[in-house]
Amino acid sequence: MGNNCVSESDSLINEKTQGNLNQIDSRPGIYAIEHSTNTCLESISILSSPDSAYPITYKDNMDVIAFKGHKFAIFEKYSVYYGEINQKFQKNGKGKLYLKIVDKYGNYNLIVKKGLFKNDKYLESGLISPKDECLDETIDSKITVAQDSQNSIIQNEHYKYNRLINEKDINSISDKNQLRSNIVNGYIQYLQQLDEQLYWDTPPHKREKFQRTIIFQSTCPLDNYDQFKQIIKQFRFVKFWLIYKKIGFVIEHNPNHWYFVEVQLTEEEFNINIYDSIKCSKAFYNQIKFQLSHLFKKLLNHRLDAKLIIKDNIPQSYNTYDSAVYTCIFARMLRCNCKNKVLNLSPQQMRSDLEKLFLN
Repeated sequence: MGNNCVSESDSLINEKTQGNLNQIDSRPGIYAIEHSTNTCLESISILSSPDSAYPITYKDNMDVIAFKGHKFAIFEKYSVYYGEINQKFQKNGKGKLYLKIVDKYGNYNLIVKKGLFKNDKYLESGLISPKDECLDETIDSKITVAQDSQNSIIQNEHYKYNRLINEKDINSISDKNQLRSNIVNGYIQYLQQLDEQLYWDTPPHKREKFQRTIIFQSTCPLDNYDQFKQIIKQFRFVKFWLIYKKIGFVIEHNPNHWYFVEVQLTEEEFNINIYDSIKCSKAFYNQIKFQLSHLFKKLLNHRLDAKLIIKDNIPQSYNTYDSAVYTCIFARMLRCNCKNKVLNLSPQQMRSDLEKLFLN
């Protein structure tokens, strides 16, 4: 791809074939959290040292993390399991399974199974209260108990990526219109699904080096810690920033001003990178800095001063209707692992890709 981040051959439809995604810089393995049998999962602390992290096993179709108390986390393409397993890495004993089901329109549905498992088979159901379970905001799906499984999946062709797409949404893709939120957030979910697909298509021996991406949609309640905590509750046993090394947030300041934020977290640094096609002063971004600083300081449970960085080498919009389009481009930049390179994708090309995605 040279110096270009997105080219004709790296289009929306062909991104799954990107060979360079398997040549990402190495990173430490996922850190597990310390767990004992009687520990409340909501109050578990992170093990910060790589030397003390519990082992993660990369297999063909799953990642397995071992915890104290004979508990394990099993990550698969469409499910997350937490509980007891056997020597064959099968779900075996007491546990809870978060099962994601996706239909042909990219809509997700979450089923929660709690109870007894034997050799990967679900034996007994436990009572699950939908109000107490919440899937990651980037999926924005409905939640059902296991018995309702297939019946509640959205099948209407007007729903794509868990968004009810109407004529106004489709018309907003046309030139000289600002994209509507359903299109932007639907596209973000598409990027999330694409990243998950690429991750599970990566051979196990290369998967540890894959920098997974999570992008939160514009509906994410950054100003409410308790609500945000509900959104990420799916990852209660492993912190999401330890699974996903590239973290993004789509911000809708108003219907005509969208921008993208990348959060970079290490043990020493906390950077908030602003990608805005309508560049504003640092004072303008102080609110998002305050919200994210407050959010992550509570999540990390220690003080870490955030550094605000407004990116300069990015395209700028010279009209009032392309900021949401550029926000989609910036989100795509993050997922493609090409943050600071020259972006060779015009708003017209991005709109064309969106038409293919939402009209086909």
